[in-house]
Amino acid sequence: MAVDVREPEVRPHELTAPDGLRYAEVDGQRYRRRNPAGAWLLVFASLMTYAVVWQYRANDEARRFLGDRTITPALSALAVMIGLAAPVPLIVLLVLALTGTSVGLTGWLLGAAALVVIPIPLIVSVYRTGGRISRMQERAGLEPSVSPLLGVALSPAMLHVPLYQSELNLIWGAPRSLPGVGLIKGLLVTLKHLLQPSITQQYPREKPDLPARTRGVIALKPENCTVCWKCSKECPDWCIYIESHKETHEPASGGRARSAKVLDRFAIDFALCMYCGICVEVCPFDALFWSPEFEYAEYDLLELLHEKDRLRDWTYKVKPPPELEVGAEPEPPEEEEEEDVAPASVTPIAEPGTAAPEQPAAEPQPEQPAAEGRPAEPAERVEVEPDQATYERVLQEQLDAGVNPRVAEGRAKAAALRAARQQAEGGGG
Repeated sequence: MAVDVREPEVRPHELTAPDGLRYAEVDGQRYRRRNPAGAWLLVFASLMTYAVVWQYRANDEARRFLGDRTITPALSALAVMIGLAAPVPLIVLLVLALTGTSVGLTGWLLGAAALVVIPIPLIVSVYRTGGRISRMQERAGLEPSVSPLLGVALSPAMLHVPLYQSELNLIWGAPRSLPGVGLIKGLLVTLKHLLQPSITQQYPREKPDLPARTRGVIALKPENCTVCWKCSKECPDWCIYIESHKETHEPASGGRARSAKVLDRFAIDFALCMYCGICVEVCPFDALFWSPEFEYAEYDLLELLHEKDRLRDWTYKVKPPPELEVGAEPEPPEEEEEEDVAPASVTPIAEPGTAAPEQPAAEPQPEQPAAEGRPAEPAERVEVEPDQATYERVLQEQLDAGVNPRVAEGRAKAAALRAARQQAEGGGG
């Protein structure tokens, strides 16, 4: 049977308090819960002596709790003691100056240098103590909430003592008792980001880089719409309005006239639309698309009813579908079904000992009369190339008017195709 030899995880609720709320016991070791505010007041009441004592005890608890023999509590206390002696040279210089002794510029510079250099051991010790408390919280199964940098920032006023003691009390199962710690940490985060360069896009001067298939607004391609009303019927908000009329077209060569629906109006009220995309899904002829356009806000709610001309402009911003990924297999071509060809004649096999049956003469098939009144097959539509001159002229006009480049290209191409078809019809007539 396998035996789990992993070290058990220590959690606050597993701690014991043999002496009420003053002590906690973990693995036979006793740790003391201290009042953070009382510890800070005791530092000044003892003329900074308790700051050295507290530093020793906090690092001793870290050494015992973490089992790290490299932690030297006496060295940490000595560093704090050296740091607290930083103002002594400056105080001596002030006393000498008040007694009339000439100090000189050199003396003042040395005093100022001592005030900057001597606290370095204290700063290092406070920073390392914060890191050790963070490791202790991790071992106790807590989320590390100690900020060594915040402790260093508060060390000139000895406020790192109540801060660190409050974090130690969390490990020993006591609730957080130091008020304002969250506020100080939040202000520290604000100060950190305040000194960093801004990464915010300055909209509208800088346009956001949206993904290619962004679902911004619903666009319409009127040429594909057959006025089947499916989008309007399936819309749960009834925000699509369609109007049409019927036109009768005479056949090219005789036969019965045919009628077709012509789209007059297609509007979407985006004040009612909930952007569910059902209309895009149910359209059988791909007349509706999701466009990445999103800048269509209006000052008046009634102006959010957009007609087909505006919806067509948004279609020009719809990007083509992405290409196949590298290594993807294309769809196999459809195999043509082989037609079953019946034999022209079948000769029955005679049984043994009997004469072969005579074959009846094939009767001539009557000729099928040509269907009268059937319209002739429509001629294939001749594709035309866009008129380049019209394209360049309309494109330049749209760009000069400040239209979006993609919309300007779409309008120019549509105008060039219309001009080319008019020229082809005029030449053919």
